[in-house]
Amino acid sequence: MKVITLFNNKGGVGKTTLAVNMASFFSSHYEKKILFLDADPQANSTQMIVPEDRWEEFYGQGPKNSSLIDYLAPIQEGDSHLNFKNIPITHNENRFGVDLIPGHPSLSIVEDILSDGWNKCVGGDLGGFRKTNWLKALKDHYYKDYDYMFVDVGPSLGALNRSILLNTDYIVTPMGSDIFSLIGVSNISSWINNWQIDYANATALLLRKHKEESVRKYPLNFEVELTTRLIGFSVQQYVTKSFAKGRRPVASYDRIVRQMPETIMTQLNFLIPPQLSIDDLNLGDVPYLYSLVPVAQSCKAPMYSLTYADGAKGNLLNSVKRYSEMLEKICEKLLRNLGDEYAD
Repeated sequence: MKVITLFNNKGGVGKTTLAVNMASFFSSHYEKKILFLDADPQANSTQMIVPEDRWEEFYGQGPKNSSLIDYLAPIQEGDSHLNFKNIPITHNENRFGVDLIPGHPSLSIVEDILSDGWNKCVGGDLGGFRKTNWLKALKDHYYKDYDYMFVDVGPSLGALNRSILLNTDYIVTPMGSDIFSLIGVSNISSWINNWQIDYANATALLLRKHKEESVRKYPLNFEVELTTRLIGFSVQQYVTKSFAKGRRPVASYDRIVRQMPETIMTQLNFLIPPQLSIDDLNLGDVPYLYSLVPVAQSCKAPMYSLTYADGAKGNLLNSVKRYSEMLEKICEKLLRNLGDEYAD
């Protein structure tokens, strides 16, 4: 199982919408077994996938179903292991066709605990390492059950996202066609670079302080330099105008879009797999289809599969077709970058 995290330090770039639709497309069109992890305290992915009449099962008084916060309960209580549960939402219980570990607003509370764990981790403390590597433990537990784990996170560069990004195999970065997305790339570059250096130094310290057999038995990332690889980016276009050859961004946005490839190659070069070019990484443009989003949200369905019965009528059906064609191109390119046989 490979872990793919969709992340940008800037919000409002269509990250969650792309994440849930991409994961669903992998499941429906390529027969991939997908585990979707909603690690955003706002739980937007969960809200897109799970019908409202089931929310009380996870967030009401005395919830009957678990969410990610339940997996992390031992860490909240001062321990270093996870409390593994049966998958709360299975692929046959939602229209996205993915197994889901829902998010929870209380994830924000875990930030302080993981921050303390990180401080101990960089000091070579085994307990701090185990807390920082909770996602590695989750990955190892479900490794044989899934082809991919998609992770949706918030735009924060805090302790929760640090623990996720240091243990993710690949990053996909959705971007907006604005200058703030370029600034976000710079932030991602400096923070991840510093985290990886600190973690590598901490790993060496850990192995000096403890016998190797006493630490190798735990699910820890001992090769941080091989993780957190940038596997692709997309650009969500907000403003377009009609020209003789079709619609494209207005000039001010077009200038920003043209700067993105160079900015990514310059700032994130240390995260890019050597076999991939900037053209490989550029998964494609995502048109902002305003009208499809609320219909998909109300139906708890992927945007690419909306039907007339869902309320996608007239021009909306044309938008569904365009979105499906766009998403297929993005997913096929992503699969090729991953070296997946289904790319052919």
